[in-house]
Amino acid sequence: MPPKYTILQELGAGGMGKVYKGLLVGQAGFQRPLVIKQVKYADEPGHVKLFVEEARRYAVLDHENIGRIFDFEEVDGRLCIILEYIDGWSLVEYVERHRELERFPDVELSVFIASRVCRALQYVYERSAIVHRDISPSNIMMTREGTVKLIDFGIATRSGTRDSSLTGKPAYMAPEMIVELRADNRSDLFSLGAVLFEMLTKERLFQGKATADILEQVVAGHPPSPRAFNPDIPDGVMEILRKALQRDPAKRYANAGEMGQACEHYLYDKGYGPTNLTLKQYVYGLFPEAAVEPASPEAPAYFPVIEPTLIPIGEALPVDRSQLAGEQTPATPLSRPYVPSRRPPGSEPLTASTLPPETLAPDPPRHPPRPRKVRRPRGR
Repeated sequence: MPPKYTILQELGAGGMGKVYKGLLVGQAGFQRPLVIKQVKYADEPGHVKLFVEEARRYAVLDHENIGRIFDFEEVDGRLCIILEYIDGWSLVEYVERHRELERFPDVELSVFIASRVCRALQYVYERSAIVHRDISPSNIMMTREGTVKLIDFGIATRSGTRDSSLTGKPAYMAPEMIVELRADNRSDLFSLGAVLFEMLTKERLFQGKATADILEQVVAGHPPSPRAFNPDIPDGVMEILRKALQRDPAKRYANAGEMGQACEHYLYDKGYGPTNLTLKQYVYGLFPEAAVEPASPEAPAYFPVIEPTLIPIGEALPVDRSQLAGEQTPATPLSRPYVPSRRPPGSEPLTASTLPPETLAPDPPRHPPRPRKVRRPRGR
């Protein structure tokens, strides 16, 4: 009898395991493409326990905006999580295509994507009190039909949990995840704010040549205004960004539902706004090569590259700033040069008191409108 699942090709690797494109093989030639996530260190009980916990967290989640789990099974002698295969594009590809075309992503669709991630996060929090902790462009996808999907709950944890080490992608971590080694549902909102910033500007909010540089900027609290890169961002969107990126979690949106509501008020209060179909048509314009018939299951997959900036469990950086300064883990290459933060590295320890109240930098000055000429009526 042939095996139930067949591995086709490796798609990437992270702290918890390797990810493959695979097939579900059934009777009479039935085939269905799947994603197979295989445990990385099968001989380490602690690692296997974390992998099993990830599968259990995933098993209870069933939502339109979340990549679904189908099975937890041994494939080729190793434990594997069998996941939905998402035929589409990640936000990494989405933003990169806009860079290639030298144009900004559509503002309303950027807010629409954020609103759908909010729906996923609110569902997860209400269902299981789970914090994703890895909200980033590589973990947000769009299907060919324009459905937004949040994927990869590999480092998710219960809200309010305090860790013994840093966990996540530094450029998208909330300050409290670095300073206090703690995350709750509002931490995901800060990360989503950083993703929205990137969609609106094509620039990463926190940039640096090394992990320590990026962590320094997150904690220092001097992010630039998005209007410094894209002056056409509307006031309503600026308000959403400012609240999501507050340094103090208590000043952010109380939950993802509240942030999602703010996004949807901005989108639909005028009586109309984007839908899944709008996003579908937009991405087909960005990726015209995808307008052909879907590829066979054996064809190469569109799948997000797992970013090397992820700090996996058990391989975290120390919190002491003097040690952070020596960390040389490279960040993903960026389109603009790194600008050092105002606070010199090593000047003070990472504590909650070092978090300043500032959020986004003030908007760049705009030129005042030219005075309009008033025509005086001619005398009779």
